Amino acid sequence: MTISERVRLDLFKRVKRGELSVAKAARLLNVSVRQARRLWKRFQLKGDQGLIHGLRGRTGVGANHALNELRDEAVALCREHYADFGAALASEYLRDRHGLKVGRGTLWRWLADAGLGGRRRRAARHRIRRERRPCFGELVQMDGSDHDWFEGRGRRCILFAMVDDATNFLHMRFYDSEDTRSAFDLFGRYVESHGLPSQLYVDKDSIYRVNDEVACEKARQKGQELLTQFGRAMKGLGVGLVFADSPQAKGRVERMHGTHQDRLVKALRVAGVKDVASANVLLDSGYVARFNAQFRVEAAQPTDVHRRVPRGVILADVLSIQEKRRVGKDWCVTYAGRVLQIDKRHVRLSLAKKQVTVIDGADGSLKLIYNGKPLVFTHIAALPQASKAKARSLIDRTPWRPGPDHPWKRSVVKPAPAPARG
Repeated sequence: MTISERVRLDLFKRVKRGELSVAKAARLLNVSVRQARRLWKRFQLKGDQGLIHGLRGRTGVGANHALNELRDEAVALCREHYADFGAALASEYLRDRHGLKVGRGTLWRWLADAGLGGRRRRAARHRIRRERRPCFGELVQMDGSDHDWFEGRGRRCILFAMVDDATNFLHMRFYDSEDTRSAFDLFGRYVESHGLPSQLYVDKDSIYRVNDEVACEKARQKGQELLTQFGRAMKGLGVGLVFADSPQAKGRVERMHGTHQDRLVKALRVAGVKDVASANVLLDSGYVARFNAQFRVEAAQPTDVHRRVPRGVILADVLSIQEKRRVGKDWCVTYAGRVLQIDKRHVRLSLAKKQVTVIDGADGSLKLIYNGKPLVFTHIAALPQASKAKARSLIDRTPWRPGPDHPWKRSVVKPAPAPARG
């Protein structure tokens, strides 16, 4: 019985004992005397059962029938298309793709009754929560996720993501591998859209820092600092690198990966995507925008602390592979199997035996820089013949071994002893 039914039961028991009149009970129940008399008559005929609503426990023929049809249709669609979806994600797909509006709690109960859902998340370990940074662009977490994103329809790839610590703002892209060039490309796209963040929160992968402790110690003793290509670029742009000691330390981007390994994998499946290019089209065509609209939060402070790229800095050059090379006496520089002939217009610089910087761009183009200024050069198709022959002799030369009849291998014949004198 409900609370109101129990109140009715108590009052009509008093009427039965003669403590109250039906009219008095009507005033206490805030119903008309006529309604109170009907209730009193049912109580006399059926007892306590007469005070319970007559439709309770009966199957409806109107709204309940429509609800049953909705439930059957939703469960059938989930069984056919979204069997491994969670209730929250499945409710979104039912709404967007099939026009069925079902709350995630209701859908969870329907799927549990049908044996399709009812999963419970494991309890997380206790950890001390780190407060979010207050401003947008103050700290951006960056990490890659290696996962079978296409579920066997295509080769494995990397989802590289950047997540703002203050707002959960997401920026991500698919790449064939997690390497320095991929990190440069993702960061460059972020900077072109939003500007330079103050700090990047990354792990201790060799992309971001040098992990050879012996080499780092030798460099420290000389007053030097060993930097990776990515570390050198961030230092040149004034972006600080913060290294996480554990995956939990940068838990925001790690949790994002877990979310996308569920939601994004299913979106790729529904769209039939099976390669990196098509996956990036899906991200750019609305997935990231919808995700940010749904999960982005307001920063504690409204200030956007992203910075513009400094004047005079070419972002594409900074976000490229840069290596030092020494100029030969023939004014040539070798890099990655290619020979670069510096033009004679730079003769006054006396570049022979001096170091220049080779900038290897993302598009495969090369630049030579000396004291911050570009050098004009041409590509030489092949090494000079003499140098090529010398290189071949160094490569093909095998240790010389003496033949079996060589004097070194002849047995030593000892002279016969002189005859004894009598």
